Amino acid sequence: MRFLVLGSINLDLTFKVDHIVERGETESSSSLTVNAGGKGANQAAALAKAGADVSFAGKLGPDGKWVLKTLSSFDADTSLSIVDEDTRTGEAIIQVDKGGENCILLFAGGNKEFKEGEIDSIISSFSPGDVIVMQNEINLLDHAFKKAYERGLKIVFNPSPFVPSLLDLPLEKVSLFFVNEVEAKAMTGYPGDAKSDDDFVKMGKKLLELYPDGEVVLTAGKKGAYHFFGSSYCYSPIVDYPVLDTTGAGDTFTGYFLKARSSGLDPKTALDISSIASGLAVSRPGAMGAMPFWSEVMEVFGK
Repeated sequence: MRFLVLGSINLDLTFKVDHIVERGETESSSSLTVNAGGKGANQAAALAKAGADVSFAGKLGPDGKWVLKTLSSFDADTSLSIVDEDTRTGEAIIQVDKGGENCILLFAGGNKEFKEGEIDSIISSFSPGDVIVMQNEINLLDHAFKKAYERGLKIVFNPSPFVPSLLDLPLEKVSLFFVNEVEAKAMTGYPGDAKSDDDFVKMGKKLLELYPDGEVVLTAGKKGAYHFFGSSYCYSPIVDYPVLDTTGAGDTFTGYFLKARSSGLDPKTALDISSIASGLAVSRPGAMGAMPFWSEVMEVFGK
């Protein structure tokens, strides 16, 4: 099984701050780092570090070529990515506070400049049964869904960042959703905030009612993660590491879960492994560089 991540690639400008800047406020940062990022590139990095056969297809400017080199260093195939000399690579301005929480401001750049023919060419390189992973940080998602489904690819979708127009996509074609509490609430119209296990279970089951042919992984932050399929579900608590930087934690979880399931592991085991991986990631600075390799995760898992 091969994985195709069709998604965003960004230059992450990360500012360490005492607290997240509020309206009208100016604050000095204690440091600035520039890292490789973008939800698509991050998920491809996680898959590659977990040992999956993964190709990343993004669109970027020449200023982002070094990000492709970073992905290649993890053994991700980047040959399908498009470097456009007339555009700029997407950028993210990230504030990380002293508690490790973050907020992100995005500039799309090449991520929103895909052409239909480019997407067709990328998808044609894959075969029925392969897996395509997408997020909401590129344009022409509707076209990509259609072409991937026609090609017989399994569609994995992370509707992040969520906007109401995503509900107009042919989501019935999705094989596996990765959602957090905010996305699940928006997709289901769940009333109020999710505060208990019962709330999260109801949300997950409601998503399956809406999309009965798919599976759902619902991440609930410090409350853990759930997997729903058919009439069953399972749960895994977080692995509690000291939090340094939460950037890329969800992408790490996604990549590791996909790798674990493609290796034949059951959903509960895949959740447990993914929780370890994301826990290790948040205990380190950055996104791609913070993601652990499979051997590191297995060392913890085996204890």
